Amino acid sequence: MEMRSWSSSSVPDKLACLKAAVTIGSEKSAALGRSGRFGSELFSPDTFVVKCTREIATRLLAVAERFCSDVVPEIRAAIEQEKQ
Repeated sequence: MEMRSWSSSSVPDKLACLKAAVTIGSEKSAALGRSGRFGSELFSPDTFVVKCTREIATRLLAVAERFCSDVVPEIRAAIEQEKQ
């Protein structure tokens, strides 16, 4: 599953928030650690991709709901897109 995540000027803050909220060494932390920029910096400079299983995405959603609510819509959208 790929979560193509948020486009906004605060992407580093959102990603940092999620990384800080998960347990170091966990699968969630590993998935976030593998995230990277997607596309051209010219056209979408603040888009990141997090590749993970749906199970990990669901866990990240639970963390986001508790600690990083501004990321929740993007994670939910990625999970819904994967279901289709």
